[in-house]
Parts: sequence; structure tokens; C-alpha cells
Amino acid sequence: MRMLFMIFTIAERSFKILELPITPTLLLRRQSHNYGYDYTSPTHIELSREATRLVIRRLQRTVLRLIRDPDFIMSAEANPEMDKEHQESPFAAHRKAGASGAGKQDSNCRTCNDFKSWSKQQRLISNVQSAKVKHMAAAEKLTVNAAEDLPRDDCPLDKVRLGISTWGLLHTMAAFYSDNPTDTEKRDMKTFFEVLSRLYPCEFCAKDFRTDLDVNPINVNSQKELALWLCKFHNRVNDKLGKPLFDCTKVNERWRDGWLDGSCD
Repeated sequence: MRMLFMIFTIAERSFKILELPITPTLLLRRQSHNYGYDYTSPTHIELSREATRLVIRRLQRTVLRLIRDPDFIMSAEANPEMDKEHQESPFAAHRKAGASGAGKQDSNCRTCNDFKSWSKQQRLISNVQSAKVKHMAAAEKLTVNAAEDLPRDDCPLDKVRLGISTWGLLHTMAAFYSDNPTDTEKRDMKTFFEVLSRLYPCEFCAKDFRTDLDVNPINVNSQKELALWLCKFHNRVNDKLGKPLFDCTKVNERWRDGWLDGSCD
């Protein structure tokens, strides 16, 4: 094909230096048929040359098209008025649809690629799919392990969870204690703490609770005094456990009113 293209190119250039024979070729006769050319006239000779150049250029375009696209149908170039459905082959239509959709040929089309390229693409696709499967399996395993590490909500309380729940109950009771309690309310609150220090499920914690009550008696004269006493008691326990201390001036924000920034609203 490339050799033919070179021949046609040389033939076209030759018209610039060669004289047209008196007896025209079949090619010129076909192009000038029924036009009444006088092949001895210089004007008609020049017109014949131009017509021949046009034919050769058309042949060049056809050859180039064949080189670039082996599936090109010559009848489409020769007969532009042919129905469109007869101009395109199924393979050309497939490529055209691929170009309009994705901008490139289907990488998984074995008929559009040589076997070596197709095999390489298949391996790449397989590797990507395998990597996705492994990633999903690893993520699922991590999720399952994380779920297994979390404690169940319906299990018996351990020492830590029991302490958190107890502190929540005590601070909430102190937060909603009366500002002007009656003698009965004062007596009931004192009794509650004394009983709790004896019946608390953690024996070591209960003993430490009773010792602290003896050293720092409970103050039940008002809501503010009870909440402040309990906050200091909690800080003494936190200090023994090496935990940070709480600012007792904000005890009612924490357990009754909510934080001033409105984050608890």
C-alpha cells in the first residue's frame, strides 16, 4: 500500500514536467467522457491534467485511508451517495460507537487487539479485581474484629462500668436536690450514702467510701453544698487513681444545666 501511494505521488508530480500524450489514457477518457475535449488544444490539455490530478489525489486519500483503517470500504469512497447503512461494516460501527462513548476502543475487545496486548490487558483487569476483593475482605475482617472487641451492652458490669454508672447516679441526685431541704430530706440523703457505703458491690471501693465519709462528713444543707461536697469527694477518688481533677465550680453545668456553650441543648 505504501508503495502504491508513492507511485501515485510521483505520478502527480510528473504532470508538472511531462507533456500529456496526444492519445489520452483510459483514466483521462473516463474523467473527460462526453465533454467534447480537444486533446490537441493547450487549454483542454491543461484541464485534462487538472482532472487527472484530482483523480490521483482521490486515489491518494483512498490509499491513506486503507493504510490507516484496514476495514475501510472502497465503495463508500467511490460512491458517496450510497446508503449509510451499506457504507459501514459492523466492525466500523462498533469502533464508532466506542469512540463516541468512551473516546477509545474497548480494552477488553479481543477482536480489536492482538493476542499479546489482549492477554496483558486481561492480566491487568484480573489483578485489579483481585486487589479489590482482597481489600474488601481485609476491611470486612477489621470490621468484624472491631465488633468483637467491643463489649456487649447486656453483659454484667465490671468495676469500671459500675463506677461510671454509680457516679452518674450520685451526681444527678445531688444536682436535683432541694435548695431548701426539709429535715426528712436531709436525713434520707445521709442514710442513702451510709447504706450505699456498706452495700456497694465492690468491697474495696465500699471500704474506701466509708473511710472518706468518716473524714469528710456529707453536707446536705442545700443543693449547692451537696453537689460541691460530692464533686470534691469524686476528685479525691480520681486523685488516688491518677485521673484528672474536675473544676467543681462547673458541677451544675455538667450534671444539671448543661454547658454554657449550648452543646448539650
